[in-house]
Amino acid sequence: MKKINFSKVGKFIPIIGVILFIYIIYDIGIGKIVHSFSLIPIYFYIIATLPFFLRIILMAYKWQYICKKQKMDFSLIYLIKIVFISIYYASITPGGLGGYIRIFYLRKKSNASLEKCITNSLIDTVTGYIPGLFLGIMGVYLLIVINPVYIGLFYILLVLLFFQVVVLVVLIRKSGGDKIINIFIRPLIPKRYKEKFDKSIDSLYEDIPRIKDMVIPIVIELVIFILLAIQVYIIALAFSIDIPFHIFLLMHTISVIAAGFIPISVGGLGVREGIFVFLMAPFGMETYVAFVISFSGFIVKALIPSIIGMFFSFRVPLDK
Repeated sequence: MKKINFSKVGKFIPIIGVILFIYIIYDIGIGKIVHSFSLIPIYFYIIATLPFFLRIILMAYKWQYICKKQKMDFSLIYLIKIVFISIYYASITPGGLGGYIRIFYLRKKSNASLEKCITNSLIDTVTGYIPGLFLGIMGVYLLIVINPVYIGLFYILLVLLFFQVVVLVVLIRKSGGDKIINIFIRPLIPKRYKEKFDKSIDSLYEDIPRIKDMVIPIVIELVIFILLAIQVYIIALAFSIDIPFHIFLLMHTISVIAAGFIPISVGGLGVREGIFVFLMAPFGMETYVAFVISFSGFIVKALIPSIIGMFFSFRVPLDK
């Protein structure tokens, strides 16, 4: 048998989500989808876009807070620009990996070590996932009450939440991180590189924040998830849905988290819509309506910020 060329296989992974997206459209029927889009007045999109300005400011403020704890001082305006740029790159890469380009902007502006900037970005990311997973678990619990078949999803999210908490603790507590690194990673490093490796690990923990410093970022991120749901809920109101906001918030959060954890699509395309359609079905929402709401939400949550981010990517280049 021929060996599998994983580098070639990897090139096709992002296409999976696009294929899923096309299949959902085909399965629902393009006529129903187009008709549903026509039912959304343009002013709903305008109103739904407004909360994103507050969301971007909160994202930048949370990031600035973490940076200050690591003794890196950036203006809020600069970080807002980089947040837009990160959203742009995240929207055109599988699993939003392009969003980590902010690491290089931090390093360029602060002259801090690459390892310190990596830790900064990881802390920002992990503190973003923890409240999202918590909301997701609450949402799945509601689904289990309706149908026990969702119990598997509950355990998956619970494991992911536990993993994210462990990652955060490892990132912040050097003693715990050293134990894991010494057991699982350091033995794999060739002897001639161990000294350099140890210096890199020390740089990772340079000016590391404390555990209690993570409370504010997690609370801010919780507000951000609520704002995300509000943006999409405004679009949903065009269909006169009869679903309480708290339920909508929980279901929407699960779809957002899934798009981030399943890197088989560019910008979560297809995954986010498919999950949202699946989650809203128990609450009586028509498939084509759920699809249009989710995709319209993508427009106001990510597409518009991405266009702004593309503009800033030319105004704030990395090579200068």
